[in-house]
Amino acid sequence: MVTSVGGATREAPTPAPLDDLVRRLRQVPHRHRRFAVTAAGVRRLYRIRPELLGELIGAGLPYIGEGADRLYDGYDLGNAALHLGLVSVQSRSMRSWAKALQSAAAHDPRYRIEVVSSCPVPGHPGPCPYSVLLPDGTRLVEGPAADARLAAFEVSPFSGWPALPGAVRELLREVDGIGFFLLPEAVRWDPEFMWRTRMADCGGAAAWLVAEGARRGLAVRFSFGLLVARPYSTPHCWAEFLVDGVWVPVDPLLVRALNQWGGLDAGAFPPDGRPGALFHRLTDRFTKVVSHGGIWAHTSLPTEPAG
Repeated sequence: MVTSVGGATREAPTPAPLDDLVRRLRQVPHRHRRFAVTAAGVRRLYRIRPELLGELIGAGLPYIGEGADRLYDGYDLGNAALHLGLVSVQSRSMRSWAKALQSAAAHDPRYRIEVVSSCPVPGHPGPCPYSVLLPDGTRLVEGPAADARLAAFEVSPFSGWPALPGAVRELLREVDGIGFFLLPEAVRWDPEFMWRTRMADCGGAAAWLVAEGARRGLAVRFSFGLLVARPYSTPHCWAEFLVDGVWVPVDPLLVRALNQWGGLDAGAFPPDGRPGALFHRLTDRFTKVVSHGGIWAHTSLPTEPAG
């Protein structure tokens, strides 16, 4: 069967991969889904055409409601778009990250990142009290409720990392069989879920690598910061290992995803390699870049080459 995705014609996935993909998605407990995406949103945000959506439903994709009132979970849809190779926000992000990693390997770029946020509890009196996580620490900033441009800073991703020792590379290869999936907060940090389902995102995999690396006596730490790429940087988590006095970032799930969906050459950038040129560390724990009176606030991070 042939369908059109993003204006391009492609062969639609056969029922067997759909069945396997949906079976994996259904391993996420139903209670952790947030059904908020309409059929129009499915097509607009995830580029899933009605015919393909019908096939996914037939394979068991979860939803609530009936007919035109059906609602779907954004994690399910994002994973479907990514794993089926659709031209979606997820796949475009993968390509931009792969391009940024290749560029950083060729030369040391410098980027200017803006922090733009909005009030999560609009209608309160007075200006909004934002807490902004920046490279030099947390800063308190007062700003407007919408389109609040709270800060800007420059970063220069580093690419000259020392080679990883055999013990670290061996540890990274242990997650070779774990598939990259977008996961809700309730399961993303659960190592039992990761090993039982063979599904994880970068944060969950990083937490396991840190715990297991420490158990093996390796010098390792957890990192939260930014995945730096045009046109928008992205909050991200990864693990770092101390090698010759340098903390070297690793992220085997992300690199494998970039190999698979971003066009990144696996020979030049293997999953047990060093993708640290993409990353800018901010802190040692998972958190939000911007909060508002203790409430996490939606944030975008426009990124351009520094002049």
